[in-house]
Amino acid sequence: MRRIALLSSLLLAALLLPVGTASWSSNWSADLGPGYITTSPVADEQRVYVRTSGFWTGAERPEVKAFSHDGSLEWTYRSNTTTQHDMAPLVLKNAGAGSCGSWPDLLLVGWANGEFTALHPNNGTLVWKVSTQVDGWGITGAPLLDDDHVVAPTRNGMTRLCLADGQVDFSVNLSLGWRNGITYADGHYWTGSETGHLWQVDTDGNVVASHNLTGQLRHAPVLLDHRLLLHVQHATSSTISTYNLTSGVLEDVHASGASPALPLLMGETVVFGDNEGLTSVRCLSTCSVLDRLTTRVNGEMASTSTDEFYAPVNAPGEGWLVVQLNATGGFSQAASFSTPHDGYGTSAPAKADGWLFLGNDAGVLMAYSTTPSPTESTEAEEQNGWALLGMFGVALAIGGASWLARDGRFSGAWRMFSLTVLAVALLMLPDISKTWNSTLVEDNPPATSEWDDSWPEAWLGTQIVVFELPEETITVGGLVGHSTVWSLTEAAAQNEGLPVVTEETGLGLYLLSINGTEGSGWEYFLNGGRGALAVDDATVDSTVIVRWSLA
Repeated sequence: MRRIALLSSLLLAALLLPVGTASWSSNWSADLGPGYITTSPVADEQRVYVRTSGFWTGAERPEVKAFSHDGSLEWTYRSNTTTQHDMAPLVLKNAGAGSCGSWPDLLLVGWANGEFTALHPNNGTLVWKVSTQVDGWGITGAPLLDDDHVVAPTRNGMTRLCLADGQVDFSVNLSLGWRNGITYADGHYWTGSETGHLWQVDTDGNVVASHNLTGQLRHAPVLLDHRLLLHVQHATSSTISTYNLTSGVLEDVHASGASPALPLLMGETVVFGDNEGLTSVRCLSTCSVLDRLTTRVNGEMASTSTDEFYAPVNAPGEGWLVVQLNATGGFSQAASFSTPHDGYGTSAPAKADGWLFLGNDAGVLMAYSTTPSPTESTEAEEQNGWALLGMFGVALAIGGASWLARDGRFSGAWRMFSLTVLAVALLMLPDISKTWNSTLVEDNPPATSEWDDSWPEAWLGTQIVVFELPEETITVGGLVGHSTVWSLTEAAAQNEGLPVVTEETGLGLYLLSINGTEGSGWEYFLNGGRGALAVDDATVDSTVIVRWSLA
């Protein structure tokens, strides 16, 4: 009986192993090709929108792309006349109406070629477009939504546009700007410049005043009570300052590191970033530093709750910091959030409906989720069902074996228990095999490692299948929306009229022949890495290259 008890314990322990965790898990990724993601993605209930940045040469140009939450590429908008670095933040605006007209849902995009465009979020088509002044570059800062208007920072000032049709209300010249967003406060628009000025403009487009900052202001001023908080950039350092809207007094709060980030307002706390780290500031009668955290943050930060925010660490091999604020505005906890594409980065993540979307200078959009996909949920339920069935069978075997052993029939007890365990093991073999193989599967390399420069550019960011037949190689690209190797392979084969023969086994679905060629069997590679799972169990990203070769 001791042998029976030992085997029972081992089997029950295996059945009761946990099947998952509640933390963020990688769901899909998409390589956007050349360029960086220097501006945070934005997301709504259906899609995530992301733009590429870079100093473009040759035929390369910046793009805005929209993906469904499950990773399908839905549309791409390309600027054929931009050749400079595009880093103006994307802005979503819900449909509405105002004094200047009505508008549909809009995705607002400023471009380094001076254009400001309004796109339909559902298909990427143009609603309206306005051109602004270019001097080396055009729009690089964050626009401001103002009721039925949008105020865009131009290369040398600002312009206010009607959301309905892009009609220009006013356009005012100030001084050269770079990443200089706009804030509305005290009945005026406020923006910084490269010439060291804080500009004050009324709602009719008249310049009211300018205030000397002694350095560049490359973010939208942060409004907190009756103050504007500013992170002023100098050649090798920076200064956190405040401008009192009531008294008109400019005061320095703290001397800090070079290359300031875009500040983040969280309740009554403002978080600043630069080469020396993060700094939290609060204001009572005066403003003061509450806490500091050593790191390197030079881009955008984003809050994911009232007391948590993400900050991109702009250094080799780094990802993001997830930072908790305590009740007094201090940094109570900081943890690293790493991805397979860690490195230099200046964009914050976008969070929507259980999804977290991230991108950095590697040019890869990554999606993480907190809830399993429907397929994963079904598989988990099936595995739990088999586990419960196995536990029930073992429990019956233990009870029956104990009853027989009590009467001295030890041989019969052992036979009953052994046969029951064997039956349960045979029933669970496919699930055990799948779990074991999944554990052994390593992360696949990016799709760029298998990309062929002779393929159409339109295939970038899509799903591609390569059939290496004895007589020729057939490549099918531009496919989207497939979640498994089998679904993708089947679609590609049907597209080319290639018959595919499969065999259903206890370990999953396997391909026997493609286009009548069987040989010694077929094997697949995901982005150059050999596949380890059955084709109906192996998942694929929205950007992937599946290559089929004879074994």
